[in-house]
Amino acid sequence: MSEKAESGTVLAVCVSREKGTQKQNVGSAHFIEDFGIEGDAHAGKWHRQVSLLSHDKIEAFRAKGAEVTDGAFGEHLVVTNLDFRSFPVGTRLICRDVILEMTQIGKECHHGCLIFQKMGECIMPREGVFTRVLKGGKVSVGDEMTVDKAMIFDTHAHYDDEAFDEDRFAMLDSMQENGIGHIVDVCASVGHFDRVYDLVEKYPFVYGAVGVHPDDADKVDATVLDEIRRYCDMKKTVAVGEIGLDYYWHKEKEEHLLQQKVFRQQMHIAREKKLPFMIHSRDAAEDTLNIVKEYMQDGMYGGVIHCFSYSKEIAREYLNMGLYLGIGGVVTFKNSRKLKEVAEYAPLNQILLETDCPYMAPVPNRGKRNSSLYLPEVVKTIAEIKGISCEEVVAVTESNALKVLGLVK
Repeated sequence: MSEKAESGTVLAVCVSREKGTQKQNVGSAHFIEDFGIEGDAHAGKWHRQVSLLSHDKIEAFRAKGAEVTDGAFGEHLVVTNLDFRSFPVGTRLICRDVILEMTQIGKECHHGCLIFQKMGECIMPREGVFTRVLKGGKVSVGDEMTVDKAMIFDTHAHYDDEAFDEDRFAMLDSMQENGIGHIVDVCASVGHFDRVYDLVEKYPFVYGAVGVHPDDADKVDATVLDEIRRYCDMKKTVAVGEIGLDYYWHKEKEEHLLQQKVFRQQMHIAREKKLPFMIHSRDAAEDTLNIVKEYMQDGMYGGVIHCFSYSKEIAREYLNMGLYLGIGGVVTFKNSRKLKEVAEYAPLNQILLETDCPYMAPVPNRGKRNSSLYLPEVVKTIAEIKGISCEEVVAVTESNALKVLGLVK
């Protein structure tokens, strides 16, 4: 869970019924998921659905002699005690049932802004923030707003692996105090389902993904598929995975056909259970992409290409389908030019952090047993590639994970 949040109080809820008119404080309004405020002219499926300003910033502006009413800067919400500009893009703001995600800090002032003409400045470009509605509901004057501080979300780990037998529980017990907020423990092997779900039941911040790795395709029968379905029905199952194709060790055509069959069977289960998929693909770029396209055409519930290792061109295909790319320790390697290009190209809002631990530890721990505790190195590298802060990388990727895995409640 995120650390204790800062909070403030909503002092104004403002809307404008027509574009070009000043927003007015209406006291209470209904917020619609991925749209904005009901009845507001600026609502729509875009990234600036709801704008916010700190009451403290407005009061400081008034102290300079400005006579401004609530809504005069174009803000929808005026809130006390929160310095919105200090929070990174991706930060979640919670007010009763409503969840807002920060998408932009500041904006250009409208040419001819009356406030700017009179005062020579306007605080909205400097202090205002914009959000998308992740979850709808009602917001009223007097409601408390809290800031859900972001923590690292490891979307792909294997703490059920034998490599953690000696210190598994001590390792997991240390996660939250070290900034790791959530972990998905991903089942890869037939026979490991129970090991994964023992951890899921023990730790509130650990979730499960259930599926069979392509290396174990020859072990999958009707009984195994029914077992996957059963685990999919468990409350903390968030995905079907890891599933896919791996031709690195499996060279024969018959092996490829078997893997493709099992891959399709598990994609069917993901659709049936309305869960996202987590795909493993190694030396099988074309076949994996073709099967994913086949299923996405008829509708799926999102997914991630785990440990993405292909070209920018292949990445574009997946991104255009609205899927996510899992990026882990490999991006820190000196010889990872191709993945660095992908990390630069891919929108941050389609990237997920992952370890694949105990494998592929990032530099400077390359070659050691990996764990979620090493993810700050991955965050740092992605931040450097994109020229943004580590805080923004953490906030946006955590929000991405919560959305694709259906954990925005």
